Amino acid sequence: MSENSEFPSLMNSSLETIRHYLHSHPELSNHEGQTASYIVKWLQEANATRILTGIGGCGVVGLFSGATDGPRVMLRAELDALPVTENGQNFVAHSCGHDGHMTILLGIAKRLALNPPQRGEVILLFQPAEETGDGARAVVEDRQFKELIKPDVAYALHNQPGRRFGEISIREGAFACASRGMIIKLHGRCSHAAHPEQGLSPLHTMCNLLKGLEQLPQSLSPTEDLRLVTIIHAKLGEIAFGTSPGEAVIMATLRTATDALMQPLVQAACDLVQRETQTAGLTYDIEFQDIFAAVFNDPQATQDVIDCTKQVTLLDVPNRWSEDFGVYSTVCPSAMFLLGAGEKMSVLHDSAYDFPDALIEDGVEIFWSLVQKHLFRNG
Repeated sequence: MSENSEFPSLMNSSLETIRHYLHSHPELSNHEGQTASYIVKWLQEANATRILTGIGGCGVVGLFSGATDGPRVMLRAELDALPVTENGQNFVAHSCGHDGHMTILLGIAKRLALNPPQRGEVILLFQPAEETGDGARAVVEDRQFKELIKPDVAYALHNQPGRRFGEISIREGAFACASRGMIIKLHGRCSHAAHPEQGLSPLHTMCNLLKGLEQLPQSLSPTEDLRLVTIIHAKLGEIAFGTSPGEAVIMATLRTATDALMQPLVQAACDLVQRETQTAGLTYDIEFQDIFAAVFNDPQATQDVIDCTKQVTLLDVPNRWSEDFGVYSTVCPSAMFLLGAGEKMSVLHDSAYDFPDALIEDGVEIFWSLVQKHLFRNG
């Protein structure tokens, strides 16, 4: 069977074959239509009780229902891939391992096809647009989710290179940071480069902001929790040697360990921009993108993961990266955990990263243990 030309059967193919197929057909956030159609076909093959599509955009949900009422357990995976640049070439790739996450949930679907729940319901959510921070919010605001999907508990995992292969890592409470992208546009006035005094250049204001934004967390009230501002892009004027610049753009990522710490940091950043531009006589615009809430792990859901794991590492501090799974904690108790992908693996979002096939079964086992704990063992 050719993985690139023939669509593999869920029930008659290995999960590795499924992952390779997904890996070779990546799609960007909010454009995962073909990936969603693959998921629908596989859920149909697994005899899902009901399949919902178009949730939060391209999202798909497979419901596996028992004959009687019981707990409703939701497991989430992500549909989207990343835009990647390598050697000057732009392409799309599953460099975050979402192909592996989807495959793990399909492994659960495969087991449920052979051993359906007698009570309660397993909800397999394949969520769009995680990478932009838009997907989870769009899902929980979707009418279908509000009316038809009412989980009692939700779980998600994320593969993590740099950690021991197959290692489960988790912590109660703050698990992953809140973050948001800040775009600052400075507006002055262009002039001829021979007479810069006739214009209004944002150069010095831009330099002050680049330094001030990075130092901003230290100027706020002390805390042991993470607060970080990272400059990710800056542009001044245009490439025109005869022109003194009149415009500038600064992009920064604001990151905090908790949601409570984010708003003071945002306000301080906005106040800094206002002060600097007012002093220089510039005008400005500010917008925010890629807004992620912090992931907060429910105590009982966290304990459930620990109970279902033979060996677990308890994290001392939240992960610095962000994940939009935190939105689901507004709907039901939830917990996210790490699944170690190996200490010598390429880092996430590197074009060289490829989810290890051997990790698929580890992910299936931990999710299956959680499903059993809620639906099969609590008679």
